Amino acid sequence: MSDAFSASIAKLTERLPAPALAVLTAVLLAVAGLGGGSLLGLGVSEALSALGIELSVIPSTILSTLLLQGITFFGLAALYLRFRDASLDYIGVRTPDLEGWMYAGAGYVLAFVAAFTMIFIVVFLLSLTPAQNRVGELGQQDPRVFLVLIVLAFVVIGPGEELLFRGIIQSRLREAFDAPAGIAIATAIFAIVHAPALAGSLSGRATTIVMLFFPGLVFGVVYELTDNIVVPSLIHGAYNATLFSLAYLSIVFG
Repeated sequence: MSDAFSASIAKLTERLPAPALAVLTAVLLAVAGLGGGSLLGLGVSEALSALGIELSVIPSTILSTLLLQGITFFGLAALYLRFRDASLDYIGVRTPDLEGWMYAGAGYVLAFVAAFTMIFIVVFLLSLTPAQNRVGELGQQDPRVFLVLIVLAFVVIGPGEELLFRGIIQSRLREAFDAPAGIAIATAIFAIVHAPALAGSLSGRATTIVMLFFPGLVFGVVYELTDNIVVPSLIHGAYNATLFSLAYLSIVFG
């Protein structure tokens, strides 16, 4: 039966144009990453509840992050590479050289320029109200969660999200599209999958997704230029860590 199923899948994929197949694969990978991580988190949560274990905010945040961006994203990327019979060269994994570190620094600055520009346009010029990330609610319960997230941003969040959305998804799209289109589609998928983490109205979530697109675009461009997944991972980690630091300072000293 498995051979027949594989043959059916092969026939279906052969009929699809290369661009359509690339987009379909990218979307399925994103859905599998988000859905698989959510199911894994739910399963672990139910198991802990059955054992009478209730985690506080900080342990719960650590666990959910490790399960989603850690185990699920890294695991899915590993499975994809094995399925494609590809090595780590497919995504580019190496210690950044001087040029790579320069791209990392420039990308970090440009990501914030993009973010603050969008805030100015959306909030001050268009008078729109973006949705808030649900992690802010956790911070209201215990501000120390942001300190933990600063570390996780570098160790798990940045590397995990960049590995899946740039290393795997963007690389797959680049097999069928030129650089601008491949980066744009991968970045759009990256921004959209953040929707479940947002709290607020539908319009507010849509606004925030559009705003997230532009820092994500910086990550994608840097990956295209360096062909080294470590560089955008560093930028992404530093970007998120800075946001978590500002959120912590705002709650504690604001």
